[in-house]
Amino acid sequence: MTTTLAPPSAALGGERPGLLGGLDELLGRKVSMRSLCLLRMAVGPLVLLHLQPFLADAWRGTIYRDVFYEPYAWWYPEAPRWLYVGLLWLGAVAAVAMSVGWLTRVASATTFGIVAYNLFLSTTNVHNNRAYLVIVLAGLAAAPCGRELSIDAWRRRRRHQPPLDPRAPGWPLWLLRFEASVVYGASGLTKLLDPDWFGGTVTWQRLVQVQDRLAGSPLPGWTVTLLTNRLFHAGAAKVIVLTELFIAIGLWFRSTRYAAVWVAVCFHVAIQLSAQVEVFSFLAIAALVIWAVPSTRDRVIVVDLNRPRRRRLLAVVVALDWLARFRVEPGRPGQPAAVIDRDGMVFAGPAAVAFTLSRLPVTAWFALPALLLPSLGPRPATMATWPDRAG
Repeated sequence: MTTTLAPPSAALGGERPGLLGGLDELLGRKVSMRSLCLLRMAVGPLVLLHLQPFLADAWRGTIYRDVFYEPYAWWYPEAPRWLYVGLLWLGAVAAVAMSVGWLTRVASATTFGIVAYNLFLSTTNVHNNRAYLVIVLAGLAAAPCGRELSIDAWRRRRRHQPPLDPRAPGWPLWLLRFEASVVYGASGLTKLLDPDWFGGTVTWQRLVQVQDRLAGSPLPGWTVTLLTNRLFHAGAAKVIVLTELFIAIGLWFRSTRYAAVWVAVCFHVAIQLSAQVEVFSFLAIAALVIWAVPSTRDRVIVVDLNRPRRRRLLAVVVALDWLARFRVEPGRPGQPAAVIDRDGMVFAGPAAVAFTLSRLPVTAWFALPALLLPSLGPRPATMATWPDRAG
């Protein structure tokens, strides 16, 4: 008698069909962790800014228990004074180590654990902006974001060890994207459903309460009058709510993502100037890098490397290409510089410069509006527009 053994996948129920199979493939798909490496480097200093008030109080001999506080949960453990202060300093050291990428996985987990522990010691510590910091740190702790742009990677090269795969299962990145959009969506939706918020009462009252401070500021008188006008806030509040909802939805679609990023930067700058949100605005702007397509070197810069001026411009671009978007290929002498996008569209001359700057983290906000000009738009890749490349 012959027995046919089913393949392991069949024995375990086979491949997951439909929605579950697609979700499983999405969560396990290997993608570049470059954006999370960059976010890791930016978050370290923000953690130091977050911990600074707690460390300053501890240096003066005061901790959370010396003033009014309310335990977040009765069972939540409270460390002895000496251990609590030691944990704060350890968190600061771990944040530095995380940022520079030294023992990255350990440093990221330690930073997340200490910041989260400190957050829930008292309900007076819990704010939405601090909770978002904990969420981002959790994502960084879960992701292998030390394989690039880190001391760990540099040490492997020095030891002549093969580099680790910069790609990893993308679920921490997708989770962070989901959490980031929820922050905007939940804020916008609750304000939309709140008649006082959507009607402008909340924002109007906030500015009326600081009217004396506004009057003593360098702002012109007409600006103060406008900002404290009830009718102005009836419209401004609606713009705020719709802006948050647009960011929450627009970030998910490639056709609106760059516009949503540009609007988000403006939105957070305005928040930072008008409200006390600690490190939230800086963190939210830094976290926008997670919306970059998680692949590297998928765009091509074609440039005549024999011209010194082009080489200098190229050096600046390469130095600012923190997300590793571009690879460089030499062009024929005398050919104009060009950029070939991942979809095959070509930008040549000034359009190539504007497009390249719009894809670099430092210059994107300034360059993105320039792409709306018809003269700086892309063209199909044809023999007339594609610069010949050496080799």
